Amino acid sequence: MHKDLGRLALKDIKDNETKINKIFKSITDGKIDSAKKEIVKLLSTPNYYVRELIGKKLVDFPNGDLMDQIILDMLGHKIYGVRAAIIFYYYLKYNHDPEKIITLLNMSWEDTPWEVEHILFELWAKHPEIMKKEMTKWTKSQFEKQRALAYHGMEQVTEKDPYYIFEIIKNNIDDVYNEVQKKISILLFNVALNRPIESYPFIRQLLLNLNERRLKIITFTMKKLLKHSLNSKTNKTTKKEFQLLTHQTIKDWKSDPHKEIANLGKKLIEWSKTPDNINQDVIDENMA
Repeated sequence: MHKDLGRLALKDIKDNETKINKIFKSITDGKIDSAKKEIVKLLSTPNYYVRELIGKKLVDFPNGDLMDQIILDMLGHKIYGVRAAIIFYYYLKYNHDPEKIITLLNMSWEDTPWEVEHILFELWAKHPEIMKKEMTKWTKSQFEKQRALAYHGMEQVTEKDPYYIFEIIKNNIDDVYNEVQKKISILLFNVALNRPIESYPFIRQLLLNLNERRLKIITFTMKKLLKHSLNSKTNKTTKKEFQLLTHQTIKDWKSDPHKEIANLGKKLIEWSKTPDNINQDVIDENMA
């Protein structure tokens, strides 16, 4: 019996592989209904790694068309683990066709959010240009949870394409959904960390068209960037350019002719004097 949570031990993996081989034999012998019941039994678990393993192992069945038919019949199953394993099955089988995978994710993001997050992250690493096109559409979804999912893994392109990130942030920073606000802050932090020369003027532009929600997101992110630039533990791995530009930007903002920017600059200067006590607060529901 495998554990309910956490990564699988080698013994668990072998046990599951043995069960999958028995399922394959049942299918080969024409016992389709029996095989389906065994698949459901195997996937009636909260363990993410079991679902991932089984979904990927099902791809190994020699008759791919028959397995597709069996899997398709189970796509809307009431048990989460079954639906999740099917997502992994299709992801591995069609990893050469990212647009097909995204079409599937577009139909299943609400039913299997954790697995969709995992796959989106990998797709951003492998197919960034396709993801830019498709996830821009997701950021405009009427469904707030789908909008939040669109940003998962997007930080991987902040260094190579900051202007894409700027456009995404500019168009979505005023989204009222809390989870989207958190993802926007993560993007803003990462792009400033990786491309500070381009990012700090962009952040200043955002501050010129200000509202309460936007100010809280930017203040939260700037405090995080400031703390990161002052943290001696991160100095060895953080680019010197980022540290210098962060401090120069805050100094410049302190004397900015725009009142809101100057006020934020002054606050950041004060916070920089006691970096260990910088309270980054949280982006919470009260911002909506």
